[in-house]
Amino acid sequence: MAPKITNEQGQTYIGGLNRVYHCNYYNAYLQTAVLLSEGAGDCQPRRLLSDAVVPLIRRLRKAGYSDQELREEFSFCGFGKLRHSSATNEWLTPTSHYGQSAIMQGHGERGCFFNVGYIAGMTDLEIEETMCKQMRAPVDLYKSTGPLHPIADYLKQPAALHPAPARFEFPGAQAFNTAVDEAAVIKAVSGLPLFGKSGVQDTGLIDAFGVVLTNHFADYYNYISYESYYGMLRAGMQLNQTKDVFIQGGHICAFNTFGGIMSSPEWDAVVRPMCANDQDWIHGMIAIVNALGWGVWRVEKIVPGRELIIRVYNSYEGVGYKRMYGTTKELETSFLILGGVQGLAHLFWKIDIKQRPTLDQNFYATVFNSPENKFSVKQTHAIAAGHEYDRVVAWRD
Repeated sequence: MAPKITNEQGQTYIGGLNRVYHCNYYNAYLQTAVLLSEGAGDCQPRRLLSDAVVPLIRRLRKAGYSDQELREEFSFCGFGKLRHSSATNEWLTPTSHYGQSAIMQGHGERGCFFNVGYIAGMTDLEIEETMCKQMRAPVDLYKSTGPLHPIADYLKQPAALHPAPARFEFPGAQAFNTAVDEAAVIKAVSGLPLFGKSGVQDTGLIDAFGVVLTNHFADYYNYISYESYYGMLRAGMQLNQTKDVFIQGGHICAFNTFGGIMSSPEWDAVVRPMCANDQDWIHGMIAIVNALGWGVWRVEKIVPGRELIIRVYNSYEGVGYKRMYGTTKELETSFLILGGVQGLAHLFWKIDIKQRPTLDQNFYATVFNSPENKFSVKQTHAIAAGHEYDRVVAWRD
C-alpha cells in the first residue's frame, strides 16, 4: 500500500516528514563530501551518516508506522528492498540504492550508512554492515551488535511555511512572455510513477530520466550537510573552500538530474513542445523542479548567456536550517540551490543542453566543470537568515 503523500507550499510530506527527490549522483557526492570531514576536529562522518537517520525513523514509529510499513516505505522511496532473516537474525538489502546505485566512486569499503541508520531506527539496536555490494558482495548484509547508543532528536523547531507568489507576480520580476504552462508540467510530472515497488520481482529502486532517484528525507540531507560543514570550520578549514565542497553537490545534481530530465523522452513529450528558446527551456525546467519537493522556485531574471536569478520560497534547505538551528546571520547556506542555479546556467550557456551532448562523467570533468566560461554564483537572501525567500544570482563576468 502506497503511503499518504501531502503537499504544502512547495514541500512534500510522507509520514509528516519533508521528502525531496534527488538522484544517485547527488547522493553519492554528498556522502563523499561528508566523509571528507574524517579526521577534522571532532567530526565523525561515518557515525553521522548513520545516526542522522535514526530520529526520523523513530518519528515515523511514533506516528504509528509498523515494521512492515517501514520496509515498504524503504522501497517506495527508492532505497531498495529491506529484508529480515529470522533464521540468522540478520538484515539484508538484496537491492540497495546506496549499495549499488549511489556509490559509484569505487571506495572499496562498506558504504550503506543510510541503511544502517534506517535499521537501527527500526530496532533500537546498534547495527553493523558486514557485507556490501560496493565490495562486490551478492547482497548488503547487516547484524546487530547490542543496544543502540543514545541519539538525540535534532529537529528542534516547527517548520514555518509562507505563501509563494504567482509566477512573475512579485516585485523585481522580469516581464516574461512564455508558452510554458507550469501547472500542466507539474501535473504531468506528478503523474509519473516516481516510486519504487517492493514485490518479489521488484527492485525498490526508482529509475527515471537516466538516473536513479530517491524520495529522500530532506532533514537527513540538511543535518549531515550542516553538521559536517560547521565541523570542518571548527577544525580550521577555510570558509570558501568548505562551502564549495557542498555547493559542488548542487552543481553535480544539475548536470545529472536537470540534464537528464531535459534529455529524456518525458521532456520531449510534455515540455519541449512549449519551448521556443532558452528562456522557455529554463521556465520548463523550473516547473519540473517545483514538482520535486524542493520548495517553490521562481524565475526573477534571465539575461541569456549573462545572468540568471532564481528565488526559492520555502526551500527545503532554508526551512530545514531554521527547524534545526534557528536563525543565522550567514547568507550563503542553501548549498543545493547555489550549485543548482550555477549548474542550470551552465547547462544552457556553457554546453547548450538543447544540442543533447553526452552527459557522462568525463564530459562533466573536462567541460561542464572546467573554469572556461564559468558562471559565478552568490546568495543574496536566505530563509535561514530571516528573509522570506532564498535568492541566488548566477552571472558571467
